[in-house]
Amino acid sequence: MPEQSFLKPIVNKKMKNEDPFEYYLLKKVGKTIKKYGMIERGDKILVGVSGGKDSLSLLKILNDRKGFYPNSYEFLALHIVSNLACDGLMNPDIIKKYFTDNCYPFRIVEMKIDVGKKGLSPFWCSWNRRRALFEMANRWGYNKIALGHHRNDVIETLLLNIFYQAELSTMLPVQRLFNGKITIIRPLYNIPESDTRKFSRLYNFPAVHCRCPIEKETKREMFKRIVNEIEWNHPKAGVNALRSLENINEEYLPGVVVVDDVVV
Repeated sequence: MPEQSFLKPIVNKKMKNEDPFEYYLLKKVGKTIKKYGMIERGDKILVGVSGGKDSLSLLKILNDRKGFYPNSYEFLALHIVSNLACDGLMNPDIIKKYFTDNCYPFRIVEMKIDVGKKGLSPFWCSWNRRRALFEMANRWGYNKIALGHHRNDVIETLLLNIFYQAELSTMLPVQRLFNGKITIIRPLYNIPESDTRKFSRLYNFPAVHCRCPIEKETKREMFKRIVNEIEWNHPKAGVNALRSLENINEEYLPGVVVVDDVVV
């Protein structure tokens, strides 16, 4: 792949032959964006970039889609660093160089976490980063926050909520918060994790070498293994699981009362 493709993305018909995998991802993400009305003309999108393969895939896709997406928008990559020795994020010098080399607009914000609190949740790091995203979006006037959650994340969350929260719910492709002031969008909603992994290899994304020190093996990682095993045996399982969220047969759910026509 030519070096200038990073610095000045050119999206045209030749891309289908020159870079077929990104072309495929751009088209697929474009369909998801259109289906859920994720991006509108004039949107200002804050892209949460941890430095992992998913967020870097999202960043490149949103940047390169501007080459042919009909609704003009602007975006800013936001990387958050904290006072923890290793909080699951990338070395700020590495990610800064990556942003600069690829001409991505970016900001790096420091966040202080009170590590003295007892009983910290394994999700403490992600909760604090999410809060910082909301604060920065509000402060800088960004109306949307793009997160790199993919199809596997959606399915894993569904299973987590079924078995541990006793409810049928999962991540939404579009989620409006604070009375619509800020909207979370997930453009990779229908992209499997295997695709972001392949995309990361093709473009040699820098990798995160550490994780939040509070985190241990989580329930989500257990479900990740389960979902991967199911998809290994049934390749369409992920697609079917996502479609099931929009294909609800209420007649066969106990929360719905079915009244048969009775002739009296």
